Amino acid sequence: MKTTYYHFIFAARKVASIAFLWLFGCLATSCQIATDLTVQEGPNSVRSASSVSTEIYEPKSDQEQALDDEISAESETFKGKVAIGTASEKGSSSTLMYDRKSGITREDWWNGNTKHVLLSNSGSTVHMGLDEIYQRTIAHSSQVKAFASLPLIRETGVEEARGEFDTELYTQSRYDRTHEPTGSLLETGNPDDYFKEKGWSFEGGLRKKFGLGTSVGVSQEFTQISNNSDYFVPGEQGKARLKLSVMQPLLRGAGAKYNESLIQIAKLDSETGYDEFIRQAETHLMEVNRTYWALYLARTDYLEKRRLVGETEAVVSEIESRTDLDSVASQRSRVRSALASRKSDLIRSELAIKNAESRLRTLINDPIFVEEQIGEIIPTDLPISTSVVPDFDSSIKDALAFRPEIHQAENQLRAADIRESMAENEKLPSLDLVSEVGVSALRGEGDWSGAFNDQYNDGRPTWGVGIVASIPLERRAAKARHLRTELEVRQKKDQLRATMDTVLLEVQIAHREVTTAWPEAKAKSAAAQAADQELAMLRDRREIETAESGTSLYLEKLLDAQDRRALSRDEFLRSLVVYNAALTNLERSKGTLLQQEGIGVERTEDDQHLPLIRLTKREASDYAKNLYEKYK
Repeated sequence: MKTTYYHFIFAARKVASIAFLWLFGCLATSCQIATDLTVQEGPNSVRSASSVSTEIYEPKSDQEQALDDEISAESETFKGKVAIGTASEKGSSSTLMYDRKSGITREDWWNGNTKHVLLSNSGSTVHMGLDEIYQRTIAHSSQVKAFASLPLIRETGVEEARGEFDTELYTQSRYDRTHEPTGSLLETGNPDDYFKEKGWSFEGGLRKKFGLGTSVGVSQEFTQISNNSDYFVPGEQGKARLKLSVMQPLLRGAGAKYNESLIQIAKLDSETGYDEFIRQAETHLMEVNRTYWALYLARTDYLEKRRLVGETEAVVSEIESRTDLDSVASQRSRVRSALASRKSDLIRSELAIKNAESRLRTLINDPIFVEEQIGEIIPTDLPISTSVVPDFDSSIKDALAFRPEIHQAENQLRAADIRESMAENEKLPSLDLVSEVGVSALRGEGDWSGAFNDQYNDGRPTWGVGIVASIPLERRAAKARHLRTELEVRQKKDQLRATMDTVLLEVQIAHREVTTAWPEAKAKSAAAQAADQELAMLRDRREIETAESGTSLYLEKLLDAQDRRALSRDEFLRSLVVYNAALTNLERSKGTLLQQEGIGVERTEDDQHLPLIRLTKREASDYAKNLYEKYK
């Protein structure tokens, strides 16, 4: 009894040790996952690209620190390029400033008349400003919704990579029946007899891989077997065996850095997905902005052409009434031709309005346009008519901080660097430490359940430890993979430099467009005013002109003056729309368009409880200083 008690205590300690080891491993992995989830899913989890590397490994290795230093050096080089030859492009303010002392006087012909119904439609009308259009776009646009799914799809890769460390429950069972001839007494005891055996086996357990590369497994085996051998004692056996196995890589595949590399790459890819979403969203809103101003311009053009047709009809009526006085056939033909041409332009202008409305409807994709049969969209916001002074240095700093393309290029470089580290590790020989410990028991009459109890009461520990090594002599595959990853790192570095150069170019062009478009708009405004004055003076001089050259010739001069006025007004409004579009494009080139328009990003769920990312419109005064802090 005392011996049995001793065996029982020994077995209990043994099982407790196995359980403790397993529990410790699971807790360690759970802690790691919890940490990862905190980083991945916290409220301020989306970082700028420059801060990503601090979350990958702590502390940083020399290679990682060198990569961060190299990225910082590229940023400084980028700033150095900016400083060359840009002194004349630098403004006096760190933000966009409106110089209201240098503005363009709003005149009635382009100020308020565009807000009236212009076309005869069967549907109703809707008045919309840019804020409302942005609001409807981010709420309903199918393109924006499609873009928003990309980061969520990329996120699944993180959990997929973590799945390598999932605990696995496994079982296997087998039944065998043997009937073989034998010529040895050692098999059956009778050389003339066949060797006959039957039995079944079962194994079930848990196995798990940990962050250091350690693989741990706990299993319970049961076996029931019988045969016709005289030496098989007892004749029908039941066996039970409990074992714990551990495998730890020492060279290739060893360490948390290598084994968690795929998780870190997946995180970087997920962040790249968010950057791509922001880039696509800004591009889409930029297109909405252009289409809005195209619609506004088409409506102003229609107004001017409609008035021009009315004025031309008056001239035609008057010159034809003077057929018997001083008008000639060529003059009458000319004014009729002018009228027909201007009516044709009016028809084409109406088509431009409808096309702009259709494009805007498609970009917004709001059901209101179908459900309420909206026939005409009337823009309510007028173009900015004051000077804006952008600061070039501030624009460059914003581009470095917010342009999603730069974040993407940096993350792609970091991912390539991680893959290069993995490939370097895979060049090492395979050297694994393996160990196994277990207890077992045997009973006759196929009593495997009794053997299960005996393994704790009477079982003695069986254990083993060893080294498994494998050394590819040529290592051609590993060397090729490492070379490929080194080339990819070099390529990503070049891509980062190219991306920064492209961003620099875009900011420079956008900055020049703003600083150039305003003086152009001022000049076009002066030209339009001069054309108005010319036409007004010609009308004031009607009696003098008709007395000197005749009424018909005066009316021809009047038509020419009307054409010049219409052309100058069209050129002025086009330049003003170009100026407003340039201001928006400057924000896009800096990566701050969403912030400028008060648009943020929030994470929620849809009706089917699937994760959902959507844009939200805030008040203009509540602009986000750092959009990436609001990703989740």
